[in-house]
Amino acid sequence: MIKVLLVDDSALVRAMLKQVIKEDPRFTVVGEAENGLKAIAQNRQLSPDLIIMDINMPVMNGIEATSRILANSSPAVIGFSTEDSMDVVYQCVAAGALEVVRKPEFAGMTAAMLKDFYDKIYLIAQNHKKKKSGTVQDDGSEEVSLSLFTGGPSEQKKNSYDILLIGASTGGPAAVQTVLQGLGSAFPLPILVAQHIDDAFDVQFAKWLNDTTGLHVELAQNGTEPLPGHVYLAPAGHHLMIGKTRTSNTYLLQLNDDAPLYFLKPAVDKLFFSAAEVLKNKAIAVLLTGMGRDGAEGCSRIMKNGGYTIAEAESSCVVFGMPKAAIDAGAAKKVLALTQIAPYVKSLIQ
Repeated sequence: MIKVLLVDDSALVRAMLKQVIKEDPRFTVVGEAENGLKAIAQNRQLSPDLIIMDINMPVMNGIEATSRILANSSPAVIGFSTEDSMDVVYQCVAAGALEVVRKPEFAGMTAAMLKDFYDKIYLIAQNHKKKKSGTVQDDGSEEVSLSLFTGGPSEQKKNSYDILLIGASTGGPAAVQTVLQGLGSAFPLPILVAQHIDDAFDVQFAKWLNDTTGLHVELAQNGTEPLPGHVYLAPAGHHLMIGKTRTSNTYLLQLNDDAPLYFLKPAVDKLFFSAAEVLKNKAIAVLLTGMGRDGAEGCSRIMKNGGYTIAEAESSCVVFGMPKAAIDAGAAKKVLALTQIAPYVKSLIQ
């Protein structure tokens, strides 16, 4: 069972959240706090598995509290955001939160929405708990020497790729940031990112990545020609795809308003499907942490068309769902821990 600490300056929000969580037998609420300072004390006393942390609070905000708590202990922290905290939402991720979610309107949530909420916070907390206990085995990929990143011609074709694609979901913001930082400002390919993201989070996500990775990061716009060393994020509510002009043979970004795929928009598979068709063997696709199986079929199509696919290893995933689906389908040419992905990608194109 997952022990939960609720931290929010609103007694009403805490009461509603407590009532909602009590309906799922996988959780037990062990404590509440109305500010970050009290959350630190409660964490020390109760040792929760999961802290749901409001961001804007008096006395001490959730960002400072998260940083202090994680300096001396290791619960899973999920940041709780409202409209008035969008500008600092990713500072909570930088402080160590595994995910940030918008506060749901509990009164209007359907059974399906509640299930999605339960499953999301449970998978984050349970996977984190397993890692702490050592039941998630280290696959050794962190120890792989870069001297081993030189496979034969059938595995790698130097300087033959045109675009890097990244797909992520739960736990993705920090994972995407880690990969982009590792690639560095001199990375020679355009980078397209499909991250499952709530409305109103995308602008701040782009700004945070732009400020912290050394790369130029922006929300993708329809008809834009992707430039080397630039990162283009799929906007919330739009599928990002890649196309090509008939006349000049130039790649162009496409924002697509098709129906959600796997109830998701943007969907990783929409980006990967288009890349498999347009880029063929010129695509490198990286599938990071996330729930579900979005991206697995896209990886399969990219591989079949000669492209290269990398899945994040379980040892570093916040939620080992999407990468596992790709691995199980035989659609990942390489499985690497998060910190090894950027060096390996650079080895493919140097």
